[in-house]
Amino acid sequence: MRTPVPLLDSVVASVARWHTSLNKKLLLGFLLIVLLLLGTAVLGLVVMQRASATAHRIASLTDRVVRAGRMEYAITASMHFRAMHLLTGDVANDQKLVKARQDFATLLGSLESSAEGQERAVIQKIHEANLKFAMSAQQVDGHAHGKDLPGAMEIHMKEEHPISHELEGLARELIRISSERRDESLRAVQRDNRAGIALLGGAGLASVGLALFLGYVLSWSVIVPVRRLDEHMAQVSRGEFQQEIDIPNRDEFQGLAEKANEMMHALAKARADLMREHEAVKEQARKLDEVNRQLEGRVRSQVDELERTRRLGSYLAPQVVRAITSGEHAFAMANARKQLTILFADIRGFTAFSDMAEPEEVITLLNTYLSKMTDLVFKYEGTLDKFLGDGMLVFFNDPVPQPDHAKRAVQMAMDMQERAREISTELSVGDSPLRLGIGITTGYVTVGTIGSEHRMEYTVVGTQVNLAARLVGVAEPGQIIINQRTFDMVRDMVDAVEVGPFTVKGFQKPVVAYNVVGVKGGPQLHQAA
Repeated sequence: MRTPVPLLDSVVASVARWHTSLNKKLLLGFLLIVLLLLGTAVLGLVVMQRASATAHRIASLTDRVVRAGRMEYAITASMHFRAMHLLTGDVANDQKLVKARQDFATLLGSLESSAEGQERAVIQKIHEANLKFAMSAQQVDGHAHGKDLPGAMEIHMKEEHPISHELEGLARELIRISSERRDESLRAVQRDNRAGIALLGGAGLASVGLALFLGYVLSWSVIVPVRRLDEHMAQVSRGEFQQEIDIPNRDEFQGLAEKANEMMHALAKARADLMREHEAVKEQARKLDEVNRQLEGRVRSQVDELERTRRLGSYLAPQVVRAITSGEHAFAMANARKQLTILFADIRGFTAFSDMAEPEEVITLLNTYLSKMTDLVFKYEGTLDKFLGDGMLVFFNDPVPQPDHAKRAVQMAMDMQERAREISTELSVGDSPLRLGIGITTGYVTVGTIGSEHRMEYTVVGTQVNLAARLVGVAEPGQIIINQRTFDMVRDMVDAVEVGPFTVKGFQKPVVAYNVVGVKGGPQLHQAA
């Protein structure tokens, strides 16, 4: 048994012929290494704990130095603000002085809570000086608040200012004490580091030496039989099944060699079995491929469903989208002719307001208005067709059927008028409140997806859409104008006054319409005279 270091060949051979399990050989070697490593680790842990405790103390002392410095700065700053107040009469400097005094008191309290040794005597002196300082400050404040700035300045220079220097000197004394304690801790850390490095270095060298020796002996008692097994397996892989392997080890490798010889004799039969298994695997692969195709189809279906849900979210209230996607209602975005209620809303006086107001004010108003109105559309489960500048188009009864679609539209219109008044109050819009003109019609229109291959919209077209656009044009600020069919469907809900008839472009006969003035038996809308 030859190894790279011939002097140790006899030791390696003895370990290989040792009649015990490989597990026990390795366990014994690892146990010796672990004992050394454990001793080194314990030593390192002790050194680290000492260093950590000292580092924590250094950090604490450094923090005390910083806080004492900030306390000195707070005293100096307060005197600066006092002088500026007395010289300029600016009350803002007085407020800054109060803030600086508060910072001083906070820092003093934090230092006092953990003071020890000489610091306690210094802090007691600071309290005594601070009391005199507070009494002098009261006299200065009394003269300053009585508008006697020269008198206040005299007291400040004779009493308050000298006391501030005394407080600054005491703060510097705290800095000195904490700095000396910190420097002593730093020197202790350096001494401990040197001793710890020496101890850890010696233990580490001993551990490395023993680990290398044991590792070499144990590893080569394993490497040699492994290499022979590797050579034997290479012969078997080439189809050479004649020569058996001979291992001198008296451990698990001996049994492994016997198993390798048994495996070699069984490979011919195993080869035939593998061919049969290969055919079975091919069949399984074909079945898996079929399952994958089915899964891909399901995934594509789910992706299409998510895309339809995303598109619905651009038109409908969230609760309507949930109802459609959950299967409660049948829905397909195809063109159809249905009876719907159409609502047009437009801000009155918005053009004049945008000409006079700043662009930021216009954008803020428009964003707030459209956001509030969209919330109402979703509340009444309407379909938001589009925004038209400061206006909007909404329709009801599609894609989800709504037997009360006209009532929903009218009730939403009344809420929109009240919400517009609230917005104008919140944003102080010009000299007059924000008012809307709203037109509502009920009738048959064409609804569906309209557009080109580059852009599609789910929208409505028809004469009732045009009529709603004409009615919103004749509505006065705060008015809700509805057509005859809408009125017939909501007459038991609202009070309305007949207006018109109007001659409307695109309609041969004059159009009779109604102005909604309020809820029947309830409050009335605020409309322009």
